[in-house]
Amino acid sequence: MKKILWLLMLCFFAVTVYAKTNESLENIFSRTSIRSYTDKKVDKEKVDLMIQAAMSAPSAMNYQPWEFIVITDKKILKKLAKIAPNAAYVKDSRLTFVICGDTTTSEKFWIQDCCAATENLLLAANSLGLGAVWCAVYPFDEKVKDIKKLLDLPENIIPLNIIPVGYYKGEVTPKDKYNKFKIHNNKW
Repeated sequence: MKKILWLLMLCFFAVTVYAKTNESLENIFSRTSIRSYTDKKVDKEKVDLMIQAAMSAPSAMNYQPWEFIVITDKKILKKLAKIAPNAAYVKDSRLTFVICGDTTTSEKFWIQDCCAATENLLLAANSLGLGAVWCAVYPFDEKVKDIKKLLDLPENIIPLNIIPVGYYKGEVTPKDKYNKFKIHNNKW
C-alpha cells in the first residue's frame, strides 16, 4: 500500500512539474474568473488576438457559427449590466465581448462551437495578462430577447454569453479544481 501511495505521489509531482514547464498547461491552470478591473484600456492588438484565438476553436463540420460583438461604449455596457445582473461587472469593464451563435450556419451545434470559442478567448485573455469571466445569457429567454434588442441582433443570431475583459485589480489566485473522484475508467 505504501508503494502505491508513494507511486501516486511521484506521478502527481511529475505531472505538476511538467505542467509548470509547459506554457500551454500553465496558462490553463492559471486561468481564473476575474470580476474586477482597472480603468486601463485594452489595446486593439490584444482584442484582435483574443478574437483570433476564439476563431481558432474547433467547430462541428467546420461551420464556425460564432459571431463576436465587441463593446467598449460605456452606455451600452451599463444597459447590458441591467439586463444581465449576473454580468454586472460589465459596467466597470472597458471591454466586453458578447459571443453569439448563428443558427442558420449551425442549427444543431452552435452552442458547443461557441462554447469552445469562448474558452479559447478566456485562455487568450489570461495569456495576455488580462482577466475575464464567463457570464451566461443563453438559455435565459428574457436575457436573450433583451440583449438581441439592445444590440440590434438579427433573428438568427443568439447571444450565448457575455465576457467582460480587462486588467484585473489585486492578486489573482487560481483554484485547483482537479478532483480524482470525477474520473471513471472504462465504465462508471
